[in-house]
Amino acid sequence: MNELEYLYIVIIAMAISTYITRLTPFILFSSGKESSMLNYIAKNTPPMVMMILVIYMLKDLNYLSSELLHTFIALAITIGFQLFKRNALLSIVAGTAIYMFFVQM
Repeated sequence: MNELEYLYIVIIAMAISTYITRLTPFILFSSGKESSMLNYIAKNTPPMVMMILVIYMLKDLNYLSSELLHTFIALAITIGFQLFKRNALLSIVAGTAIYMFFVQM
């Protein structure tokens, strides 16, 4: 198999897998009634994403530098925005902006 044939096979496989992943929700939820699984996912995705971001942020943190203070200030602002505004996007953007401000100082 030469490179061009391999490239065609990869493109076809990617096209089929993309089509299947785009088609699957329409097949699974075509009945029109609300699904308890879908409601659970919609309700719990923002907190899960924020927890993944927090774990990712803290995993490589140098606990013996001033970066620790900057990180915890940004984390406190993120948690504060989430508790008072209940808006995941606003919380993430505010915490990221404060952290980037400290990093650039």
